[in-house]
Amino acid sequence: MQKQPINHSPDLIKLVETGFQIDVSEGGGHLLVHHIPYLNSQKELKYGSLVDRLNLATPLLTGQPYDHTIYLAGETTYNADGTAIPVNNSNPVILENYISVHHYFSRKPPQGNYANYYDKIKTYVEIFESQAKVIHPYATSTPNRINETNEK
Repeated sequence: MQKQPINHSPDLIKLVETGFQIDVSEGGGHLLVHHIPYLNSQKELKYGSLVDRLNLATPLLTGQPYDHTIYLAGETTYNADGTAIPVNNSNPVILENYISVHHYFSRKPPQGNYANYYDKIKTYVEIFESQAKVIHPYATSTPNRINETNEK
């Protein structure tokens, strides 16, 4: 996986600093955000990966996301009340010849598009994580988060 855009793009740096596990695909065409908690049909806690097309303004810096859609690698996702989270389609797709995704979501923000990848990922994570936390309060999408203490 490529690290250069992650190390130079403010929105990707912010995702890492927040504690998300992210990668850029080998071909550089996709952002992968791992360890996203969601509920399956049995209300079991599962973890998947969000996958989005990566718009690079330069070889080292991200541009604005192409659109408001995103893929999920994982099972069908459910709300805490047992209803399925609305999805555009659930047709398995292989991206860049090796990234397997299963569901395609569309959540358009009021302004029409996301300003950056941090805002887009945070929005989608909240959709899944908020429902998982109802049943499994310890579920987290940010296992890399560093706990700050007041120790001297």
